Parts: sequence; C-alpha cells; structure tokens
Amino acid sequence: MPTAHLLLLLVASGLVATQAFVPPAASGGCGALTTRLTPLLSTAEATRHLPAQSSLDKLDVVKLALKRPRGASVGVEHAPANELSDGDLSILSMQLRKSKAGAIWTADAEAAVKIAEEQESARGDFPGPVPVIYSGSDFESVLNGGGEAGAAAVVLEYGQEGVDMQLLEDVGIIWKVENVAQLQELADSEKKTGGVYLLSKEMLPESVDEESNELKEVLSSLPKSVVTIAPLPSMLPENSEVALGKHYAASLGISSLLLEGACAGDEEDTKYTAFAIDGISKKASSSFSMTGLTGSTNGHFGVSSHSGEVKWRRHE
Repeated sequence: MPTAHLLLLLVASGLVATQAFVPPAASGGCGALTTRLTPLLSTAEATRHLPAQSSLDKLDVVKLALKRPRGASVGVEHAPANELSDGDLSILSMQLRKSKAGAIWTADAEAAVKIAEEQESARGDFPGPVPVIYSGSDFESVLNGGGEAGAAAVVLEYGQEGVDMQLLEDVGIIWKVENVAQLQELADSEKKTGGVYLLSKEMLPESVDEESNELKEVLSSLPKSVVTIAPLPSMLPENSEVALGKHYAASLGISSLLLEGACAGDEEDTKYTAFAIDGISKKASSSFSMTGLTGSTNGHFGVSSHSGEVKWRRHE
C-alpha cells in the first residue's frame, strides 16, 4: 500500500495519537530516521516532522531576540524556591526586560503564562517584550492558557517521547541536545529554516582554560541561521560565570547564554541578573561595574568586596 494511503488510513482510524520526532541522520541509510509512535508508523515520509509555518514564525521571533550582531545575548531562568505573588512576578518580569534579558526561561507553566502576559503589555514600548521560553512538560496549560500572549517557544529533548506535535503547531520549538552528533543531525535536518538548539552542560567546557575542539568545529560549521544556547551556572565563586559566558561567546561562537537559576524568588533576583547581563555583555571587566550597586565593603552582599568580587547572600 502506498505510504500516503497508509498514513490517511491510520489518521482516519484514530491510530495516530502522539509522536516523538528524532530527525534523520545526514547520510541516510538504515540509521536515517528512528521514530517512536503510538501506535506505529514505519516509513520516513509518514513520520518526518515538518513544523507548521506558524511554529517557524514564532521561532523567528525567538531567534531575533537571542541572536545579536556582536557577542551573545543572555537569557534568565526563573526557578523560584517559593511561588511569587502575581504582583511580585509582574515586577520581576518588568525588571528583567529593563535589564536587557534576551529571553525569560521557566519550567513553571503558570508562571510562564503570567510572565508572557506582562511582557505582552509592553508591546509598543521600549524596551519591548522579551520572549518567554517554557522548559517544562505541561504544554497544554502553557499554550491554551496563554492565549495570544503564551510562550514563544518550548524546549523538547532530542528523541522525546509522547509529545503531541499538533499541539505545538503555534509555538517555536527549541531542541535540547546531549552531544555533538545530535546537534549535527538536527542542524542537517533543518538546513532550510535554521533551528534553535540548547546544548547540554556535558558538551561545554567547565572553565575558560578548558578546550572543546570537537564542539568548536561543529559549531563553526553550522549555518548562520542557526541559534545555539549554552547553559551557564549563576553566582559562581569569584563571579567566574561572567568570564565563562564571555568565553562561550568568543571562543565557541555561542549565540545565547542561559543563566540557570538566576531568579530564585528572593531580593537578589533583579540585582544579580542586572550584574550578570551587564558583565557578560561588556567588553571590559565587570568586577567593579554593577548597575545601581557600588562601593567596597566587608560583610555586605550584592556589592564589590575589596578583591573586586561581588558576593551574594543566596549562596553563603
């Protein structure tokens, strides 16, 4: 039976429910495409995921926010230990926009919707809305609950199972990859559109002195339309995340950085994100440069010490 007829028959009978997309390898052959369906389809033509145009349009908005003409943008993760009030969340969202965050990331579905609504309220203003990227698994709540101001993109892991791709037709898709082989396969399969890829920590050097030649080679070969994102730990000793972020951008050519756990729901959220974004974005050293915070003290947090390090109460 021809592939197209088989697919129509399965859809009509309600057998195609959810699918996980694993993109084809560049060389084709027996490993060209591995798919997991509920239940099973067996041909590459029937299972290859082609994003809807609306999804690609949303992804273009995200790419525009994440990719800068020079250097890397800095996204911020909202991962609070305790739930914030609607008012506090709205203020945080506004302050992150003013701090020039490239994107706001969160795995909290309810927070994603509320932040997206606050960002949408800034449309037509300067600075304008910052895209919200949802990294959790409750896609239905985020997409259906957000209306026009829902998340701009969601994160899917390479080969993730049980995802209803039809539900994601109106949102951009960011693929999380675990190794350079997955990154290369995805980039090859999305040559025409240029994808957005979140790299795993294991792929990245842990210090500015560590080399990552294989990753560097693959990144340098990717089309210019591709956007790569590197996770970056927040509040490291001696503020070394600033130098590490600069290293990722300058040495590896990373498009955007994700400050993990930067916003924990405490009084240091906005101070720290302003410091980190400003420090990574500037060419000069940021040891003594912090928006709204100056001075040299002993025993105080959020200001420069005599050594030039900015200390944070959260990690004491």
